[in-house]
Amino acid sequence: MIRRLLLLLCLTIGALSVSAHYTLHTVTGDVKVESGGKTMTATKGMTVKAIDYIIIPKGGKVEILNDLDKRIYTSITPGKTSVTRLMIDARGAASDNKANVASRMSVGRKSPNDGKNVYVEKGMVRRSLAVYDPEGDMMEMDAETLGRFVASRLKTENAAGDDSCPVALTSSHPGEGGLGFRLENTLKFPIYFNVIKVKKGNSFEVEISQLGQPAGSYVVLPQQTLSREHFPTVAADESHFIVMTNCQYDVDKVIEEISKALSDGSGVDAVSRELPVYVSPL
Repeated sequence: MIRRLLLLLCLTIGALSVSAHYTLHTVTGDVKVESGGKTMTATKGMTVKAIDYIIIPKGGKVEILNDLDKRIYTSITPGKTSVTRLMIDARGAASDNKANVASRMSVGRKSPNDGKNVYVEKGMVRRSLAVYDPEGDMMEMDAETLGRFVASRLKTENAAGDDSCPVALTSSHPGEGGLGFRLENTLKFPIYFNVIKVKKGNSFEVEISQLGQPAGSYVVLPQQTLSREHFPTVAADESHFIVMTNCQYDVDKVIEEISKALSDGSGVDAVSRELPVYVSPL
């Protein structure tokens, strides 16, 4: 029985290795590829196999794109390692990033340890964000978890007004009934936020605010400020909220989850999880 299981496992691994497609996404420095006993210079776009070896010099870097899961695996560790080993180590580093992000607890609250998703691993990494936040560039706040949490705050009587803001945040009313804000990151790590708009009528309508970032979320480094003003008069039935977290999130997905939670109402009133999330009315 054990022999059969081992044989099945070997066949499965072999099949995965054959069907997998790995491409060198970027190469920095004099990186080499050893394949079939031959050593060649690594170049962007080169196809490599799971059993090939990557040789990274000191100061070098390689990124491998897995066409199957659309993830990019990065290594800067000098030495010779197989493509498979490199990808396993890269996933381990991603897990460390999750721990690093989860340790940023001075954004209002502690993260729960109840087995539910708070953070999810991103498949495609943006180089620009990796420069901004190397510990959190591969992590994203789970949209459903964040959406339901924000929905529960919006349904409270004072809409999160009791939250203790961990950064310097002020709002303003420029012109005749406009709206603005100024945020200073006084923490020791980047913060991520966006601004949503809520209209209360027979039901809640949630949209991106005129002060918001329509793609992704704002990111502010330590000892930086960000301000934005909207001069036209804001409608009387509109309320605007900053949703701040310790890692990036997809505002479109979060708004969708907020709307869904407010619409069906199932479990929203019972949401009591303490997340590293801060919701502030402007």
